[in-house]
Amino acid sequence: MSRQMIWMKTDTPPKCKLSKWEKQVRVAAAEELLATFYRPRFVLTPPATPEFNYIIDFSANWHGSYLRFNVHYACPSPNALVPSFELPFARLGYFGDRDCYNLWARRHNDQWMVLAEDLTLPAAFAEMQTNPWFSF
Repeated sequence: MSRQMIWMKTDTPPKCKLSKWEKQVRVAAAEELLATFYRPRFVLTPPATPEFNYIIDFSANWHGSYLRFNVHYACPSPNALVPSFELPFARLGYFGDRDCYNLWARRHNDQWMVLAEDLTLPAAFAEMQTNPWFSF
C-alpha cells in the first residue's frame, strides 16, 4: 500500500515572528498596564489573620506566540504546600505579520477561550480593563 501526502490548509495560525526586542517592547507595555490598572486595584494589604490565598503581584511574559498575564497568590495557611504560586489569567495571541492580537481568557478548568479577535495592543488592553473575565 502506498502513502500519498496531500497539502491542506489548516486553522493553525503561523508562529510568532517577533524579534527579542519587539517582544520586550510589548512586555514593557503590558507591565505598564499592570502597574497602572491591576496592581492598584487588586493587590491589597494582607489580611490581619490570613486563612485563604490572596493576590500579591501581577506579571507578564512571553510563552511561545502568546503574551501571558499572570497573577501571583500567597498561600498563608500552615497546611500549604508552597508559600506562593502563579496562575495565568489572560493571554494575547500574536500570530501574523500585522499588529493584531487575539484576546484569550483562562477558564476554571484550565482551558483557554477566545474573547476577541484582531485587536490592536491598546484595544486589547482596553478590553482587559472593561471585561469582567479579567477582574478579581
